[in-house]
Amino acid sequence: MGFCNSCGRPIVKKEYGTNKDGSLNPEFCCDCYQNGEYTEPDITLEEMIVRKTKEMMAKNDRLPETHATAITATFIPGLKRWNPEFQDDYKTL
Repeated sequence: MGFCNSCGRPIVKKEYGTNKDGSLNPEFCCDCYQNGEYTEPDITLEEMIVRKTKEMMAKNDRLPETHATAITATFIPGLKRWNPEFQDDYKTL
């Protein structure tokens, strides 16, 4: 099992996103990436952090918001979509 390089959620093969040619892209989940494009191309890093923080808190109501935010604010920026050092090599697929 891997994880989506846009939102960070764990994914298995049946949840992979797709490239332009319809092939599976194991780098991203089907919620974030379809037909060779991001499903939400205009979402910002900050918006993704807020979204994932809320999702974490919804799954664990004892998790303090500051702790959830610390986790997502550390993890999400290192994913390929948000890392400026990453080249969009997968876009050529």
